[in-house]
Amino acid sequence: MLLPIKWLKDYIKIDVDTRVLADGLTLSGSHVESINGLNKGVEKVVVGKILSIDKHPDADKLLVCKVDVGSESLQIVTGATNLKVGDYIPVAIIGAKLPGGMNIEKTNFRGLDSFGMLCSLKELGYDDSVIAKEMRDGIFVLDKEYPLGSSIIDILGLDDEVIEFEITPNRPDCLSIIGMARETAATFNIQLEEPKISINNEVDSVEDYLNGIEAPSDNCNRYYARVVKDVKIEPSPLWMQVRLMEAGVRPINNIVDITNFVMLEYGEPLHAFDLETVAGKKIIVRQAEEGEKIVTLDGVERDLSPSDLVIADTEKAIG
Repeated sequence: MLLPIKWLKDYIKIDVDTRVLADGLTLSGSHVESINGLNKGVEKVVVGKILSIDKHPDADKLLVCKVDVGSESLQIVTGATNLKVGDYIPVAIIGAKLPGGMNIEKTNFRGLDSFGMLCSLKELGYDDSVIAKEMRDGIFVLDKEYPLGSSIIDILGLDDEVIEFEITPNRPDCLSIIGMARETAATFNIQLEEPKISINNEVDSVEDYLNGIEAPSDNCNRYYARVVKDVKIEPSPLWMQVRLMEAGVRPINNIVDITNFVMLEYGEPLHAFDLETVAGKKIIVRQAEEGEKIVTLDGVERDLSPSDLVIADTEKAIG
């Protein structure tokens, strides 16, 4: 269980050193595995804006970018192909440091000087396992405009720390951010501030869209479903992507990310289905059949056994 400290502080007002927090939670029965800082050695990386992109005159696979970093405009040579004019990106200026001991200096690429480096998430210290697939092989493009020249440490919250806990089987209530916030509140005798939940723009009935829910398996006591209309699939806002990555989850898109965010927040597993692809417009929670297969979100076909609990429609397992 990964607990980002800034996320924890959304629910409790606590201002103690992370080591003090970890020691207190250890004494209350929550075993701390490790404390990790998110900043793996990033210095002098700032927000920049792409002003122009031109082909390198003597290198087919290189591009020459003019980048505004607030105080000046820099010429930076890159091999990345996922950029366009107007993008806001992390820029390691001359003198910057990156994880792995990399120091940024002026470099000459086939006769043209490059006064910095455009950064990917991996170069900023993020593990491949939490980087969105579309961002793994290119420069990290920020989701909106940010003040030029501002520190990427502030934008991505790299000044935060994450505590890793080993949660024992008898404490499933601690398998969520709010669960650990509740444990922290009890340990340090402070007030827990849970989110206020409200339902806005509620129209129609779920029965107008779904032909029912069945749960014949004894391993499922209750299953809830709601229908959300007029959905547009797009990337999540940066703050949500950052929260997920800090908690060890790879962002995918706004719908998947929202379900994962709530799962991490409350410890309540959620999944979203495209209603148009649900055969029979019915949800059935059952045990898998012998030899049954399912394709998971990562595109991998997996074998199921009768001990597996699945969510299915009238034709196949869908989750």
